[in-house]
Amino acid sequence: MASYKAITALVFEGRSYDEIVGLVGCSRRDISLVKKTVAAKSLTAATTSAMSEEQWAELFPDKRRSVSEAFVQPDFAGTLKSMKNNKHFTLQQGWRMYVGLDSAQQGRKYGYSRYCELFTEFVNTHDVVATLHHDPGRALLVDWAGDTLPVTDMVTGEIRKGYLFVAVLPFSGVIFCSAFADMKQDSWNNAHVQAFEFLGGATQIIVPDNAATATHRTVKGDSARVVQARYQELADHYSTAVVPARVRRPRDKAAAESAVNTNNKRVIGYLAEELWTTFAELNAAIEERMVEINEQIRRADG
Repeated sequence: MASYKAITALVFEGRSYDEIVGLVGCSRRDISLVKKTVAAKSLTAATTSAMSEEQWAELFPDKRRSVSEAFVQPDFAGTLKSMKNNKHFTLQQGWRMYVGLDSAQQGRKYGYSRYCELFTEFVNTHDVVATLHHDPGRALLVDWAGDTLPVTDMVTGEIRKGYLFVAVLPFSGVIFCSAFADMKQDSWNNAHVQAFEFLGGATQIIVPDNAATATHRTVKGDSARVVQARYQELADHYSTAVVPARVRRPRDKAAAESAVNTNNKRVIGYLAEELWTTFAELNAAIEERMVEINEQIRRADG
């Protein structure tokens, strides 16, 4: 369900349709509904900020609850079993099998986007994120490293920060790293494309920490986070599922934190004292460091 509270707040801020869609991941129809409701009810920013959850639910009733029984429920336990038995099995395959169920099962079928959302909820609810980390080819953990490397423009003397994207296969410990001029959405998505090319394909799930380019809170203060719309589009393209690391669940992201630590010691530690004038030059040096990290350092998992 769209976060009408978040949409309403952005409408009062004067945000455009495109901005709201990008920030909340809702549809333009949801925004239009909010605008019509605001006008019809003569709502203001002050009145909506004081509304209770019950009042929000009354204003924008969750129609899904009343029709949920009309939908055929996916067998996510079966999907996870297929993922564990076949490392090439994708969430998109699971969805196609779901929509192709025998017509004897009466009811509507969820669209792919909603299917992905429900799968993420199922995985988090059943505490299987960390378990999948220990199977080869199942998960890719991703994050921005906290430290940066300087890149100096030799003409202007300007020093830019090189932000390091780190991805790791938790079973084998194989690490990918690349430097970018910023941590914006385009860089985040491009980093994933490069990681998939480096690894020779996409994993069944991607586990990001709560970077702003991965997820966002639809309402300030809420614990629940929603996958950014453009990030979800990338995942859909590669037939993978984005399952964000859960707050206060260190097992979900232990391998990523270990990879960042390795990156700090064996990439930043080696390259920080040298002068880098272009990102291409810096990334060529990072590639060399990846050879040592991935091919010469022994791991318990092998």
